This record gives sequence, structure tokens and C-alpha cells, in this order.
Amino acid sequence: MPRPLQVLLALLPLLLSPVLFFALAEGYLNLGGGEKDIVFVLPWLLWSLLFAVSAIVMIVRRRGVTHWILRSGLLATGILFGIWLAAYFGSFLGIA
Repeated sequence: MPRPLQVLLALLPLLLSPVLFFALAEGYLNLGGGEKDIVFVLPWLLWSLLFAVSAIVMIVRRRGVTHWILRSGLLATGILFGIWLAAYFGSFLGIA
């Protein structure tokens, strides 16, 4: 697969973030939280940014397509989960 097409594939979740935000804001997509649904875009945006950065680094290092998709997805999910855990346990300490 050509490298520019791989970069486009890596950026696809990030490029879909405005579409997700628009669908939630206009009511085309309803997750049951009213206006609070828009807050769900923030974790998606952070995950897709982490995925894109790590994927582009692996594409530059000439990793295989399945390799960088799997590794970038796991890395982005792990970092997002770590942030969530830090926020969760920080809430018990009263850290704002």
C-alpha cells in the first residue's frame, strides 16, 4: 500500500471527528444525554489524535499496515485508559 494512502488511513478517525461533532450537535446522532453528548467527542478526538501521531511515526519507520494499525490502536487506547484511571483515582483524593 502506498505511504500517502497509509497516512490518509491513519488520519481518517481524526478527519471524522468534525462529522461526529456535527451529528451530535444537530441531533442526527443521539446517545441519550442531550447536550452532554457533545462531551463524548473529546475522548474520541484525543484517541484519534494519539492514533494518528503513533501511526504516522510507524509509517515513517516503514512498518506493515496491520502492524501499525494494531499497535497504534492499542497505544492510543492504553493512554486514554491511563488518563481515565488517573482521573478516576484522582477524584478520590479531591484533586480538581
